[in-house]
Amino acid sequence: MTQKMIYFSFMFGVWLVYVGSMFPIFLLFMSLGQSLHVAMIVASVVPYLFIIVQRTFRGLNLINQLQKNI
Repeated sequence: MTQKMIYFSFMFGVWLVYVGSMFPIFLLFMSLGQSLHVAMIVASVVPYLFIIVQRTFRGLNLINQLQKNI
């Protein structure tokens, strides 16, 4: 249970860093409410994209290792 709480608090911290870093950038182009909403949406999607890319490259690495062994 403690590990899950540490993991979720870490993910929440990462999410806050994403929102905090993207919010001022979006604020240059949109109103306050719109930029906050877009920053929260992007911050929610970005970790999943990182997971997908990581798994894709792990799969490619396994394919390359198998080709070297043949």
